[in-house]
Amino acid sequence: VCAGTLNGLSVTGDAQHQYQTLHKMYNNCEIVMGNLEIVLIDHTQDLSFLQTIREVTGYILIAMNVFASLPLQNLRVIRGTQFYEEKFALFVLLNYNPNTTHALRHLGLNQLTEILAGGVYIEKNAQLCHVDTVEWRDIMRDPRQEPIVRDNGKACTPCHESCGGHCWGPGPEDCQK
Repeated sequence: VCAGTLNGLSVTGDAQHQYQTLHKMYNNCEIVMGNLEIVLIDHTQDLSFLQTIREVTGYILIAMNVFASLPLQNLRVIRGTQFYEEKFALFVLLNYNPNTTHALRHLGLNQLTEILAGGVYIEKNAQLCHVDTVEWRDIMRDPRQEPIVRDNGKACTPCHESCGGHCWGPGPEDCQK
């Protein structure tokens, strides 16, 4: 178990300091008590230490990063005990560099089956694919919340035929469960 953060889009220090803080906080962590905020991380950083995270009690914020994928493949639950911008449990925004090809391409949250409270906001991620092929209403427990997923990657490969149109990526192992 490790503590989360409540920084929003504000960051301290440079990108290297931001990464070191993230690594120190979440290395070998399975449950984040609070929020998981991943902001301004460079494409050269190794984020594999995030793969141990299975649950986040607050919200997840992924913003203004330029890495290609996020190793949160073991994340199962976002509890949403706190919200980003007062209503979102998952908030993904502006994860690309307009001057280069570095950008978030896959969320890869293949094991995510529950967002217990709060909504989903995924917008303006120029190369992010397979977020409009996820049936967010199957994951979100609050029927009053409408998932906001728009202006993300174009020209994405379709879901594998075995996925029935709902997937986290192009392969047969990426079907939404």
